[in-house]
Amino acid sequence: MQEKRKSSRLQEPFPVRQRAQDAKSAEVTQAKNISTGGMRIITDSRFDIGSKLNMEVNIPRALSPYYTQGEVIWLKEAEGSGDKRFEMGVKFLRVISKNDFEDF
Repeated sequence: MQEKRKSSRLQEPFPVRQRAQDAKSAEVTQAKNISTGGMRIITDSRFDIGSKLNMEVNIPRALSPYYTQGEVIWLKEAEGSGDKRFEMGVKFLRVISKNDFEDF
């Protein structure tokens, strides 16, 4: 199968703190891979496709976290998780400063 992605991905797992833009609390999850356009996240929460998320992304070896807004573009139940867990693809909409995340 030929790779269709436009950019390479960092495959190393890393923590992500996320919350829906209309939620009051954040959830710490794990990303499985990331590229310049988006990332795949493992989560306990089910989000609708099109949901907007605020995220703090802690990329390995980075000096500080990145803050970004993203949109859920796909969602599926995680295989073999036993519990109800989900994998979701998040497309980055924009990278912003921490100051733009009110009460994050």
